[in-house]
Amino acid sequence: MNIYAQKKLENTMKKRKHQLPSIHEFDIQIDLTKLQNECDKISASFTDVVTANPALCMNHMDLVKNVYDNFEQINLTELNGEELEHTTDVKERIRRREETRYNKPTELYTGSYFEEIVNMFSAPAMRVRITKLEVGKIIPFHIDYDPTYATRVIIPIYTNPQVKNLFKRKDALEEYHLEAGKAYFLNTGFAHSVENNSDAPRIALMFSLDGQEDLVINDGSEI
Repeated sequence: MNIYAQKKLENTMKKRKHQLPSIHEFDIQIDLTKLQNECDKISASFTDVVTANPALCMNHMDLVKNVYDNFEQINLTELNGEELEHTTDVKERIRRREETRYNKPTELYTGSYFEEIVNMFSAPAMRVRITKLEVGKIIPFHIDYDPTYATRVIIPIYTNPQVKNLFKRKDALEEYHLEAGKAYFLNTGFAHSVENNSDAPRIALMFSLDGQEDLVINDGSEI
Protein backbone atom coordinates (compact mmCIF):
# COMPACT_ATOMS: atom_id res chain seq x y z
CA MET A 1 0.00 0.00 0.00
CA ASN A 2 1.52 3.38 -1.00
CA ILE A 3 1.51 6.40 1.29
CA TYR A 4 -1.45 8.04 -0.45
CA ALA A 5 -3.62 4.90 -0.20
CA GLN A 6 -2.62 4.48 3.43
CA LYS A 7 -3.57 8.07 4.25
CA LYS A 8 -6.88 7.65 2.45
CA LEU A 9 -7.64 4.61 4.60
CA GLU A 10 -6.65 6.48 7.76
CA ASN A 11 -8.87 9.42 6.81
CA THR A 12 -11.95 7.19 6.63
CA MET A 13 -11.44 6.57 10.36
CA LYS A 14 -11.15 10.25 11.26
CA LYS A 15 -13.95 12.59 12.22
CA ARG A 16 -15.14 14.91 9.50
CA LYS A 17 -16.12 18.54 9.99
CA HIS A 18 -19.80 17.85 10.73
CA GLN A 19 -18.78 15.55 13.60
CA LEU A 20 -16.68 18.23 15.30
CA PRO A 21 -17.41 21.61 16.93
CA SER A 22 -16.38 24.88 15.32
CA ILE A 23 -14.12 25.68 18.28
CA HIS A 24 -12.64 23.44 20.97
CA GLU A 25 -10.26 24.49 23.76
CA PHE A 26 -7.36 22.11 24.33
CA ASP A 27 -6.29 21.20 27.85
CA ILE A 28 -2.88 22.83 27.46
CA GLN A 29 -1.22 25.04 30.08
CA ILE A 30 0.58 28.03 28.57
CA ASP A 31 2.63 30.75 30.26
CA LEU A 32 1.21 33.78 28.47
CA THR A 33 3.86 36.22 29.70
CA LYS A 34 6.63 33.90 28.49
CA LEU A 35 4.87 33.48 25.15
CA GLN A 36 4.44 37.22 24.69
CA ASN A 37 8.09 37.88 25.57
CA GLU A 38 9.19 35.26 23.03
CA CYS A 39 6.98 36.86 20.39
CA ASP A 40 8.26 40.36 21.15
CA LYS A 41 11.85 39.23 20.54
CA ILE A 42 11.13 38.35 16.90
CA SER A 43 8.46 40.94 16.08
CA ALA A 44 10.71 42.64 13.51
CA SER A 45 10.56 39.48 11.38
CA PHE A 46 6.93 39.82 10.24
CA THR A 47 6.50 39.75 6.47
CA ASP A 48 3.69 39.30 3.96
CA VAL A 49 2.38 35.76 3.53
CA VAL A 50 3.39 35.35 -0.11
CA THR A 51 6.99 36.23 0.68
CA ALA A 52 6.95 33.85 3.64
CA ASN A 53 5.49 30.92 1.66
CA PRO A 54 6.26 31.38 -2.04
CA ALA A 55 5.92 27.74 -3.07
CA LEU A 56 2.76 27.09 -1.11
CA CYS A 57 1.11 30.36 -2.09
CA MET A 58 1.70 29.82 -5.78
CA ASN A 59 -0.63 26.82 -5.54
CA HIS A 60 -3.26 28.87 -3.71
CA MET A 61 -3.39 32.12 -5.66
CA ASP A 62 -7.16 32.55 -5.42
CA LEU A 63 -6.93 32.28 -1.65
CA VAL A 64 -3.90 34.56 -1.63
CA LYS A 65 -5.83 37.34 -3.36
CA ASN A 66 -8.81 37.14 -1.02
CA VAL A 67 -7.23 36.22 2.30
CA TYR A 68 -3.44 36.33 2.54
CA ASP A 69 -3.13 40.03 1.67
CA ASN A 70 -4.85 40.97 4.91
CA PHE A 71 -2.30 39.70 7.41
CA GLU A 72 1.41 39.13 8.02
CA GLN A 73 3.33 36.20 9.43
CA ILE A 74 6.60 34.82 10.71
CA ASN A 75 7.41 31.30 9.60
CA LEU A 76 8.71 29.06 12.39
CA THR A 77 8.87 26.01 10.13
CA GLU A 78 9.59 25.98 6.41
CA LEU A 79 9.53 23.74 3.35
CA ASN A 80 11.39 20.50 3.99
CA GLY A 81 12.72 19.38 0.62
CA GLU A 82 12.13 20.49 -2.95
CA GLU A 83 9.20 22.55 -4.16
CA LEU A 84 6.36 20.59 -5.75
CA GLU A 85 5.27 21.27 -9.30
CA HIS A 86 2.70 24.04 -9.52
CA THR A 87 -0.94 22.94 -9.78
CA THR A 88 -4.31 24.58 -9.28
CA ASP A 89 -6.02 21.19 -8.88
CA VAL A 90 -7.40 21.15 -5.31
CA LYS A 91 -7.76 17.35 -5.24
CA GLU A 92 -4.16 16.93 -6.33
CA ARG A 93 -2.93 19.37 -3.68
CA ILE A 94 -4.81 17.42 -1.03
CA ARG A 95 -3.64 14.05 -2.39
CA ARG A 96 0.02 15.03 -2.22
CA ARG A 97 -0.51 16.60 1.23
CA GLU A 98 1.40 19.80 0.54
CA GLU A 99 1.24 21.32 4.00
CA THR A 100 2.87 18.30 5.68
CA ARG A 101 6.08 19.24 3.87
CA TYR A 102 6.39 22.51 5.81
CA ASN A 103 7.87 21.00 8.95
CA LYS A 104 11.54 22.01 8.89
CA PRO A 105 12.34 24.11 11.99
CA THR A 106 13.77 27.59 11.47
CA GLU A 107 16.41 29.16 13.71
CA LEU A 108 13.68 31.27 15.35
CA TYR A 109 11.80 28.10 16.29
CA THR A 110 14.51 25.72 17.50
CA GLY A 111 14.82 25.83 21.29
CA SER A 112 12.10 28.49 21.62
CA TYR A 113 9.02 28.55 23.83
CA PHE A 114 6.99 28.20 20.62
CA GLU A 115 8.60 24.81 20.06
CA GLU A 116 7.97 23.85 23.69
CA ILE A 117 4.27 24.62 23.30
CA VAL A 118 3.91 22.73 20.02
CA ASN A 119 5.63 19.71 21.59
CA MET A 120 2.86 19.56 24.20
CA PHE A 121 0.67 18.08 21.45
CA SER A 122 0.81 14.40 20.47
CA ALA A 123 0.49 14.64 16.67
CA PRO A 124 3.40 15.99 14.57
CA ALA A 125 3.10 19.67 13.65
CA MET A 126 3.43 21.46 10.33
CA ARG A 127 3.30 25.07 9.13
CA VAL A 128 4.10 26.53 12.52
CA ARG A 129 3.88 30.31 12.27
CA ILE A 130 3.06 33.58 14.01
CA THR A 131 0.29 35.57 12.35
CA LYS A 132 -0.61 39.24 12.74
CA LEU A 133 -3.96 40.77 11.80
CA GLU A 134 -3.69 44.56 11.89
CA VAL A 135 -6.22 47.00 13.30
CA GLY A 136 -9.40 47.18 11.24
CA LYS A 137 -8.42 44.26 9.02
CA ILE A 138 -10.70 41.35 8.14
CA ILE A 139 -9.84 37.87 6.93
CA PRO A 140 -12.91 37.18 4.75
CA PHE A 141 -14.89 33.97 4.89
CA HIS A 142 -13.03 31.05 3.37
CA ILE A 143 -12.63 27.27 3.75
CA ASP A 144 -9.19 25.71 4.16
CA TYR A 145 -9.64 21.94 4.47
CA ASP A 146 -11.64 19.27 6.27
CA PRO A 147 -10.21 18.20 9.68
CA THR A 148 -9.45 14.78 8.18
CA TYR A 149 -6.59 16.52 6.35
CA ALA A 150 -5.14 18.28 9.41
CA THR A 151 -6.09 19.62 12.84
CA ARG A 152 -5.73 23.42 12.93
CA VAL A 153 -4.55 24.95 16.21
CA ILE A 154 -4.47 28.63 17.17
CA ILE A 155 -3.12 30.25 20.33
CA PRO A 156 -3.76 34.00 20.58
CA ILE A 157 -0.75 35.87 21.96
CA TYR A 158 -2.12 39.43 21.83
CA THR A 159 -5.83 39.95 21.37
CA ASN A 160 -8.85 41.96 22.50
CA PRO A 161 -12.56 41.20 23.05
CA GLN A 162 -13.25 43.17 19.86
CA VAL A 163 -11.49 40.48 17.81
CA LYS A 164 -14.08 37.98 16.60
CA ASN A 165 -13.79 34.58 14.96
CA LEU A 166 -16.87 33.82 12.87
CA PHE A 167 -18.15 30.52 11.43
CA LYS A 168 -20.96 29.74 9.02
CA ARG A 169 -22.62 26.39 9.74
CA LYS A 170 -25.83 25.56 7.88
CA ASP A 171 -28.00 28.68 8.27
CA ALA A 172 -26.32 29.86 11.48
CA LEU A 173 -23.57 32.42 12.05
CA GLU A 174 -21.43 31.60 15.08
CA GLU A 175 -19.27 34.21 16.83
CA TYR A 176 -16.38 33.54 19.22
CA HIS A 177 -13.68 35.50 20.99
CA LEU A 178 -10.52 33.44 21.55
CA GLU A 179 -8.65 34.38 24.72
CA ALA A 180 -4.92 35.04 24.84
CA GLY A 181 -2.81 32.19 26.15
CA LYS A 182 -5.35 29.49 25.40
CA ALA A 183 -5.04 26.83 22.68
CA TYR A 184 -8.01 26.20 20.39
CA PHE A 185 -8.97 23.80 17.62
CA LEU A 186 -10.45 25.60 14.61
CA ASN A 187 -12.78 23.64 12.35
CA THR A 188 -11.45 24.99 9.06
CA GLY A 189 -13.76 22.75 7.05
CA PHE A 190 -16.50 25.34 7.53
CA ALA A 191 -16.45 28.87 6.15
CA HIS A 192 -14.71 31.02 8.74
CA SER A 193 -13.59 34.62 9.11
CA VAL A 194 -11.74 36.88 11.55
CA GLU A 195 -12.48 40.54 12.25
CA ASN A 196 -10.14 42.81 14.20
CA ASN A 197 -12.30 45.69 15.36
CA SER A 198 -9.94 46.56 18.22
CA ASP A 199 -7.26 49.24 18.48
CA ALA A 200 -4.29 46.82 18.43
CA PRO A 201 -3.05 43.97 16.20
CA ARG A 202 -4.25 40.42 16.88
CA ILE A 203 -1.15 38.21 17.04
CA ALA A 204 -1.36 34.44 17.32
CA LEU A 205 0.70 31.25 17.20
CA MET A 206 -0.85 29.00 14.56
CA PHE A 207 -0.03 25.52 13.27
CA SER A 208 -1.59 22.31 12.02
CA LEU A 209 -1.30 18.79 13.40
CA ASP A 210 -0.97 15.74 11.18
CA GLY A 211 -3.64 13.69 12.96
CA GLN A 212 -6.55 13.91 15.38
CA GLU A 213 -4.91 12.37 18.45
CA ASP A 214 -5.22 15.62 20.36
CA LEU A 215 -8.96 16.03 19.84
CA VAL A 216 -9.90 14.67 23.26
CA ILE A 217 -11.52 16.19 26.33
CA ASN A 218 -10.36 15.99 29.93
CA ASP A 219 -11.80 12.53 30.65
CA GLY A 220 -9.97 11.08 27.65
CA SER A 221 -13.00 10.75 25.38
CA GLU A 222 -13.05 12.19 21.88
CA ILE A 223 -14.86 15.43 21.19
